[in-house]
Amino acid sequence: MNSRMKLIRADSSQELLSTLASIDISVPLRTEGRTKEHCEQWSICRFIASFADSKMLTFPLSISHRDKPDFLLKLGSKMVGIEVTEAVPENNAAIDAYREHKEIDGPFFLKHHLPSAAQLHVADLRREANSNDPGDGWGGDSVEREWAFAMKAFIRGKIEKSRKLDFELFESNWLLMYDNWPLPALNQAGAAKRLFETLAPEDYVPFENIFIECSNRFWAFLCNAYYSRPINDLWADS
Repeated sequence: MNSRMKLIRADSSQELLSTLASIDISVPLRTEGRTKEHCEQWSICRFIASFADSKMLTFPLSISHRDKPDFLLKLGSKMVGIEVTEAVPENNAAIDAYREHKEIDGPFFLKHHLPSAAQLHVADLRREANSNDPGDGWGGDSVEREWAFAMKAFIRGKIEKSRKLDFELFESNWLLMYDNWPLPALNQAGAAKRLFETLAPEDYVPFENIFIECSNRFWAFLCNAYYSRPINDLWADS
């Protein structure tokens, strides 16, 4: 079944929000048919809804689901390519899927992860899924430091992808990230400040705007500024 989002068109923010609210953006569990397209639709719809009345979007607007990059946003005559990614440790996602499949109940301690960690072998994955070892724990600003380090690694990974011949660049190019990095009690403002301070000018090429959905807010990073915007959750009661 094709789970790609249908073409969206709108001539105003009110029309856009009405159209978005009618879209089912639910994402199945990893063991119940979740696809990359489900996750991309979730991210783009929540992003567009949250920035619908901002200067970031102009009308008429249309957005189509595609590949490399994942979406093409047309703002009048302006063409914006939007690449979407989920920032999640691959091993942690595999462990979560195993626990869902085997119905292994938590709660579980949150552990440190590295974006570059090698894929767990099956035996190691099973052992981790059944373990509740607290690991090394968290101290000082280690939560914010790990978040900033992980987000920067995913940004640079997408920059590398954008350099490949089959990746199409447009007049403007944005990167949209969904933060699913498992951390305890993240100080969003502190983490965002740390990330912004570590981003070099080359980290914004070709993605001059970088957006990260983090819990209840989007964090926008531009080359010379960063700010947050509350998520407009049109689907909260659905």
